[in-house]
Amino acid sequence: MTKFFRAIRQNMIRDNKVIQYLLYAIGEIILVVIGILIALSIDNSNELKNTRIAEKVYLSEIKSDLIQDTLLLSQVINDHKWRIAQLMSQDSTIDFIFEEIIGELPKVEGVSQLEYIFFTDRQFRPKIGTYNSMISEGESNIISNRELFNSIQNIYELEAQDIITIGADILNRSTELRNKYAYEIKYGEYGSPIQITDKRILADIYISSGLLNYYTRQSVLLKGRITELIELIDNEYASLE
Repeated sequence: MTKFFRAIRQNMIRDNKVIQYLLYAIGEIILVVIGILIALSIDNSNELKNTRIAEKVYLSEIKSDLIQDTLLLSQVINDHKWRIAQLMSQDSTIDFIFEEIIGELPKVEGVSQLEYIFFTDRQFRPKIGTYNSMISEGESNIISNRELFNSIQNIYELEAQDIITIGADILNRSTELRNKYAYEIKYGEYGSPIQITDKRILADIYISSGLLNYYTRQSVLLKGRITELIELIDNEYASLE
C-alpha cells in the first residue's frame, strides 16, 4: 500500500501536477490524522472500560466490608443493650435516655458476679482494608461518583472513627473500674443475682450507663447510615453495567 501511494506521488511530480499533488498530500495527511484519532479513541475507550471494571471491583469489595460492619454493629448494639439493662437492674434512677433510637431493652434478672457489671469487650472495629488500600494506592479518583465517594470517606474517616474513640473510652473505664473495685469483686458478698447497695459503686454504674447509652445510640445511627450507603453503592454499581 505504501509503495502504491509513493508511486502516485512520483507520477504527479513527474507530470508537474503540483496542485493535484498538494491536494493528494493534504488528503493523505488527513487520512493519517483520522487514523490516529481513531486509534486514540479506541485506546481511550479501552482505558475507560478498564477503569470502570476496576471501579466496580472496589465498590463491590467496599460493599462487602460495609455489610460485615452492619453485622458487627448489630452484635455490639445487642450486647450493650444487655449491659444497659443489667446496670438499670441495679439502680432504678438510671434513665434510658435514647430509647426511641436504641429500641426496647431486653429483660434481665441481674448478674451473678460484680465483675460483669464493669466488664465489656465487644467494640466496633470497621473492616477498612479495601478503603485503605484504595487510598494508599492513590485510586480514590477511580470512583466516578464523587458524592458517593465523599459518603464513603465520611463513614470511614469520621463516623466510624468517632465510634472507635467512644468504644475505647468505655473499655478504658471498664478496666479502671475493675481495678478500682478489685477487692469488692473478689471478696464482696452480694448474693445471686447480686444487689448492690454500695453508693460508690452505684455512682460509677450511673456514669457508665450514660456512656453506654450514648455509645449504643451512635452505633444504631451508624448502622443506619451504613445501610443507606450500601443502597447507594448498589445503585451506582447498576449504573456502571
